[in-house]
Amino acid sequence: MLYLYAILESPPPQKRLPPGIGGAEPVFVESHGLVCAVSEAADATIAPEPSQIWRHQEVVAALMEGRPVLPLRFGTVVEDGAACLRLLARHHAELSAQLDRVRHCVEFALRVAGLPELPDPDPSANLAGPGPGTSHLRTLVRRERGWPLSSAAFPHDTLSAHAASRLLWARSPSQPDLRASFLVQRRSASAFLDDVGALQRLRPDLGITVTGPWPPYSFSDPDLSGGRE
Repeated sequence: MLYLYAILESPPPQKRLPPGIGGAEPVFVESHGLVCAVSEAADATIAPEPSQIWRHQEVVAALMEGRPVLPLRFGTVVEDGAACLRLLARHHAELSAQLDRVRHCVEFALRVAGLPELPDPDPSANLAGPGPGTSHLRTLVRRERGWPLSSAAFPHDTLSAHAASRLLWARSPSQPDLRASFLVQRRSASAFLDDVGALQRLRPDLGITVTGPWPPYSFSDPDLSGGRE
């Protein structure tokens, strides 16, 4: 079995990557101008233990230095190198387009607590436009209707101005906080964080927190390369 970490355009310069899942050394499978970072896996099911999740994150972060990377979901496994090659070939166009989308970008995660409750949404009103990983995002129910329609509730336009793309999680009675992911050019990261700080000062009544920069997990499509054949 092979455990998959991320998709790249080329192997990184010669350097030792952090140990991967189970301590295995990450290596690269190349096909059609794409590269997948993988390591040997003893089992098709990887338990989401904190130490294993951290290993996955460390490998992806190391791969991201200086190059676009499509990080894959924790636990993505294929049967062997041949299966990995077939996936790279089959989804070459989609993966290449997504790599272009995240080039020079990082992800920031925003959470806002204390917003007014939303009325029940119109089930036909899904304002989310097309984006990367559409099927996966639909599964996770990220929808624009979770975003406050009134700038009086949350003045978000300044944050969107610094973002190449934005994804939102639907709010609900059980998840009332606004949660959003922003894809931000590295050169705009400081300006984005400055604007978050300005919003925190403007709205001390809200619990506004931001984490990152992260690899662009929310803006890649793990379903393209996941799953056994």
